[in-house]
Amino acid sequence: MCTPWRTVGLAVRYNLMMKNSSLELKEQALKELQKRVEKLKAKPETKKKAGIGDESISIKVEKSQATFKRIKVPGERDIGHGEFFLLLNITALKEDIYIPLSIASGKKATGFMYHIEGTAEGNINTTNLSARGDGITKITLGTLLYAKIPALKTGEFRVLIEIRGGTSKEYKVVINRVNYKFDPSDARYQRLDVEINSKLLKFL
Repeated sequence: MCTPWRTVGLAVRYNLMMKNSSLELKEQALKELQKRVEKLKAKPETKKKAGIGDESISIKVEKSQATFKRIKVPGERDIGHGEFFLLLNITALKEDIYIPLSIASGKKATGFMYHIEGTAEGNINTTNLSARGDGITKITLGTLLYAKIPALKTGEFRVLIEIRGGTSKEYKVVINRVNYKFDPSDARYQRLDVEINSKLLKFL
């Protein structure tokens, strides 16, 4: 049978052991946390996906649609007709910008440049480009029509491209460059290289 002083001593030792055990667990948890932090620091930072634009303009794809229809040609193979629609919101970040309301796949400088990617050759049928929005105005200079986007305003650009190609093939439209100016009378364009993809469309 334990004497009172011995019971007290055992209780004190037990409490010290529990405190020491708890302290050790906390120290271990702290060490593990420090190790995890060091590992995270050692890992290379994952870069956020870059937005579309530069220091002067920002482009956001609001909508992308693609539709297909088969055209019957008597005595010949059917033709596939695809329509690709893109709705782009373009914001002037610092000052007024002017974008030509033209789109082409050739080398001639236009507002929007694009190309067709697919599992077979596709032929351009028609293209259409329009712009609207609060404060957006149209300016004609010579033979060129520009959409003026005032500083800190956003213009809504609707792009419609129709192509024809073989059936059982896949196609998509890629806008690869946007040209703009700070002054429509300036012969030089500001060039923004982009990669804006339409939806991939299968010509069934």
